[in-house]
Amino acid sequence: MGVYTEYLDKNMDFIGLTAERKKQLTEISNLRNNRDVLVMASDLTKNVNNSIEYSDILPFHDQLSNLSGTEIDIIIETPGGFAEVVEDLVRIVRNKYEKVGIIIPGYSKSAGTIFAMAGDEILMGNTSALGPIDAQIASNGKRFSADAFLDGLEKIKGEVLSTGRLNPAMIPMLQNISPGEIQHCENAQNFSKTLVQNWLTEFKFKYWDTAVQNKYTLSKKLF
Repeated sequence: MGVYTEYLDKNMDFIGLTAERKKQLTEISNLRNNRDVLVMASDLTKNVNNSIEYSDILPFHDQLSNLSGTEIDIIIETPGGFAEVVEDLVRIVRNKYEKVGIIIPGYSKSAGTIFAMAGDEILMGNTSALGPIDAQIASNGKRFSADAFLDGLEKIKGEVLSTGRLNPAMIPMLQNISPGEIQHCENAQNFSKTLVQNWLTEFKFKYWDTAVQNKYTLSKKLF
């Protein structure tokens, strides 16, 4: 019987789940030489806004203030969010800890992937997943993917170039898009790429001392 099935069969209430969660986090800390452990997880089973956003900064900072170690593992489960918020969260945790590990038990997409790039280590399992460094944009009360937005525009442009005409169905949508919105999406994508490039160099590759590269693979030896 799998671990997941065992938990379902126990049918634990909230108090029981809380106790079990604390037990498992303690075991993770013990396995990781008594590192601090912080969980930043979204409830992906509910139809609510569960992405990383500005309201997360204060509770994130508050939880870190309760910890006193020198190294930390952050367990992340998120569909994504705002890269600007991730920048603030990384700055907070990096001002406090010299070494940061990122544990991804399920998936950490979009801004969650950007966050992961700021770790010295990224620990994943067979069912774990990262995603593209795709920034989310908030405009006119809507939230959408900057990458998907720009990709959609490129497809429309490609169709116009290949056919010599614009599909009339696209006209109402394009009329609602301003040049400023396009630039905002491009800026958000460039910002995400810059964060990842800087963090990989400053943090992820800091302890790597051996590189082997060929046409198909890139492997590194830690410590």
